[in-house]
Amino acid sequence: MTRVDWIEEAARVDALADALLAGDETAAARAVAGLEDRQRDRVRSRANLIVLWHRFAGED
Repeated sequence: MTRVDWIEEAARVDALADALLAGDETAAARAVAGLEDRQRDRVRSRANLIVLWHRFAGED
């Protein structure tokens, strides 16, 4: 994965986590649109960790 790929994926992880926390299904779908299955799974997993952490630790 290149640096640019990593930055793009991190932006998608953040967008998906924000959408999940807000309960915005449309934004969540947009965040993973166009990704291959393997990348989509990785983005979802990383975003779910953020959501889980947020539930336990609260907002930053």
